[in-house]
Amino acid sequence: MPTGSSTASLNLSGRIPELDGLRGIAIGSVLIWHYFVTPTIVAPATPLSYALVLGRLTWSGVDLFFVLSGFLIGGILLDARASTNYFRVFYTRRFFRIVPVYFAVLFVLPLVTSVGRSMYHDGFMWFRAESTPLYAYWIFMQNFWMAHAGNFGGYGLWMTWSLAVEEQFYLTLPILVRFFSGHRLLALVLAGLCLAPLLRIVIHFLWPHNWAAPFVLMPCRADALLLGVLAAILLRNDAWRNRIQRSKLFFGVSLPAFLVGIAYFNIKSPDIKTPFMQTVGLTWLALFYVNVLLFALTSPDSLVSRALRAKWLAWLGGIAYGTYLFHQPIQGLLFGYFRGGSPVIDGGYTLVTTLLALALTLAAARLSWRFFEQPLIRFGHQSSYQFVPPQSNEVSPSTPESVRS
Repeated sequence: MPTGSSTASLNLSGRIPELDGLRGIAIGSVLIWHYFVTPTIVAPATPLSYALVLGRLTWSGVDLFFVLSGFLIGGILLDARASTNYFRVFYTRRFFRIVPVYFAVLFVLPLVTSVGRSMYHDGFMWFRAESTPLYAYWIFMQNFWMAHAGNFGGYGLWMTWSLAVEEQFYLTLPILVRFFSGHRLLALVLAGLCLAPLLRIVIHFLWPHNWAAPFVLMPCRADALLLGVLAAILLRNDAWRNRIQRSKLFFGVSLPAFLVGIAYFNIKSPDIKTPFMQTVGLTWLALFYVNVLLFALTSPDSLVSRALRAKWLAWLGGIAYGTYLFHQPIQGLLFGYFRGGSPVIDGGYTLVTTLLALALTLAAARLSWRFFEQPLIRFGHQSSYQFVPPQSNEVSPSTPESVRS
């Protein structure tokens, strides 16, 4: 696929407010799932039970994160493909963005949990039950242990399986983008898109009782990540970008169609453990999210894009990483200390505990962003990509493809 050098009216090099909004929706969905949907005990056929039905798929906020990560990281790599320090700068920046705050959680959480166990032994027995070995978290390999055990491990670090998936993805994507381009890169991305659901199907038939493996292993989740990469490729191509911008009819059909499918999953197969969701549903959700992303970026005057530019969504999206890392540890610790057990909403007192956990999580994430994450990101971005100027009579292998063509 030839790559154009222009991005027309769509600026992909700066901060895109619609992406902050999508990130805010992703983390908001995860919070709703872990804080309100799963812990709430409610009688069937009541108004609250029907309201909770609407949140059955909020766990898929993680899939939206995957699509966004594929789009953002794929775009960064595509733009920097010709740089002379491509790998060093990419991994330096990724390290300072992801690792320090993650390692801080891995260091602090066991200490706080140990104190809780010594003070309230029975109230904290559940917190690290079925725990994955701690060293696996430090090397981003916990998803393999989870797949083997058939569970998410200790409650306070459940959510980190998705970080392991993304880190493992970052080990492979830069190599593909660096050494393949045009139609070859596109073919590899499409092959990975097809391979991921096929792997989930194979694992389901070979080990039908292990729901965790197809859900937490990187190759099985690569379809959502690669759909984001595909979107980044298409929007950096003049012809494809123009087609997408003119595809009002396509989005008018595809988005409602995907919503109908999601409504069906929500009613018939909302659980991540169901065969239908693991084989087909995960790809369907990712396709819906990438459609929303493409529509929002190419239709800035639409109602969807205007909604995604809301300031409160951008604020929530800005602290999404810290919120994601902190929300389950804080929720679990509060319930362990105040309720002596795992998070359950069965009355006013437990609801207040949940709301307190939510407030503390958002406050901690904001402080982390302001005083910890943001300075580290700025430090990491002191490493900048360097490019060799194009020669007049000689084509350098590090010259951007748009110049060579």
